[in-house]
Amino acid sequence: MDHDRWTTVRARKHVLAVARNLTSAGRLLDVLPVFGSDPRVQTVFTTVSGSAFDDGLLAYLEEIQARVIPWRQAVGTRYDLALSASANGDLHRLDAPLLLMPHGAGHNRLLRTADGYSSEVSGLARSQLMRDGAVVPSAIALSHPDQVDRLARYCPEAAPRAVVTGDPCFDRIVAHLPRRDRYRRALDVPPGGTLVLVSSTWGEHSLLGAGRDLPARLSSELPLDEFRVAVVAHPNVWKKYGGLQVRLWLADARAAGLALIPPEHGWQAALIASDVVVGDHGSVTFYGAALDRPTLLASSGREHEELDPRSPTAELSRSLPRLDRRRDLLKQIGLAVTAHRPGAHAETTGRTLAGLGAAQERLRRLAYRLMELPSPPGPVVQIPLPEPRAERQEVTAFLAQVRFEGDGHAVLRRFPAAARTGAAEPDPHLVVDEEDLDRRLLESASVVIGRDRPAEWLQETLLRYPGAAAPPASVTGDGLVRMSLRGGAGTLLARAPGGGLDPRCLPPVLYGWAAAGRDPAGLLSVGIGPRSFPVSVTHPAG
Repeated sequence: MDHDRWTTVRARKHVLAVARNLTSAGRLLDVLPVFGSDPRVQTVFTTVSGSAFDDGLLAYLEEIQARVIPWRQAVGTRYDLALSASANGDLHRLDAPLLLMPHGAGHNRLLRTADGYSSEVSGLARSQLMRDGAVVPSAIALSHPDQVDRLARYCPEAAPRAVVTGDPCFDRIVAHLPRRDRYRRALDVPPGGTLVLVSSTWGEHSLLGAGRDLPARLSSELPLDEFRVAVVAHPNVWKKYGGLQVRLWLADARAAGLALIPPEHGWQAALIASDVVVGDHGSVTFYGAALDRPTLLASSGREHEELDPRSPTAELSRSLPRLDRRRDLLKQIGLAVTAHRPGAHAETTGRTLAGLGAAQERLRRLAYRLMELPSPPGPVVQIPLPEPRAERQEVTAFLAQVRFEGDGHAVLRRFPAAARTGAAEPDPHLVVDEEDLDRRLLESASVVIGRDRPAEWLQETLLRYPGAAAPPASVTGDGLVRMSLRGGAGTLLARAPGGGLDPRCLPPVLYGWAAAGRDPAGLLSVGIGPRSFPVSVTHPAG
């Protein structure tokens, strides 16, 4: 490969990374840092056909600027090592020692057949690991010694090839925990707020398969200023239906402020940033429990048909508390946090994740042994995880509930109005931005908000929406709120001088304050979640 006039670095060993789909490609990227800073080793990618979810794979490899060669060239060339995170495909055709790795949190799913599921476990099955009576991989990297026993049960011929290395994906997640605050800022989590990560694997028994409405309900039923809801869906969901269709199905949730995380851009970072995980029987849910996040299971309850009943993931699915879609979601999320027992699932997740922090070093020793090359000195250099590129729309309509506590203090809770099926709290006010695209919400709003509007706009809006319970309000870029009072009572000015408060919070508070018969100038502070903000209100001029 390096014997031509264009060669710059003449590598001694050549590694072929075999990607079958986006999931396996991501797992390979967890391992490739073991070859970092070593000019003796060159890595190229190839794609093996046969996956129903390989759409977009070449585009992703192009995005990360990987060198990709056709499969027909890969099987006709000798390599010093081949890496694969999937046991499927014609891997026996490769002319290289093959290092096989899992593409999830251990080996849990049963092999799917035309009639349902077989008794073989994907990644440990004889039908995958053997061809013509011979074991295909030269080494099988496993994340826990228990998996060696399971491999011996399902394919005893392959058991001598097993090497316990740990889980490089989980190790990278743990190594990045110090960047949690950075990831929370990237996801716009309110200070002191709660990030609920909704995780769905693929299949009809997954979270999205069992009930697509859950992301929309969580987004609309959790207070806007105290929670963020983010969704991570398995790459197979995106590749089966396409990103356009995924976004269309989640349109109501996105209008309610849902953060949608594309599969190749930051699911690990979103998991690190999370406070609560709502998931199913997929690997992200498993990793969330392993990180000791309060975790709720929201799948259909039939996921055990897909899992090896003796696997740790099946055990975790049986033990996790369930999210009841028929009950109040806010209360269940709160209970999950307060009732969480640290380390509650450590024993179960520990049966998959062994040797924490050592996976890349162990994989490096194994890979270099297979290449018959001395390992380079020093530790493996960590490559930063991608930061989350969340797709999130601005919420422009919300239900506001105001409660008064003592003299001069109001407490506000806002709930996205989009996708809402019931009232958020007793007697909420509908507050709608003039830029909202739902005309029905504007026409039924209690408060209409404009941005940097002149005084003339206030008067025009009074006439345009005569049914609005409160006068319109204009919010300026520096946080000043101007409300034109009905009945010719003048203009009311308000702001939160300390900053940090969304100025759109003030109009519903002022309206509720005045509706309770209180002098607007008596409002001194507004409480939102765990925070309190001083406010300054100028008494209306005559």
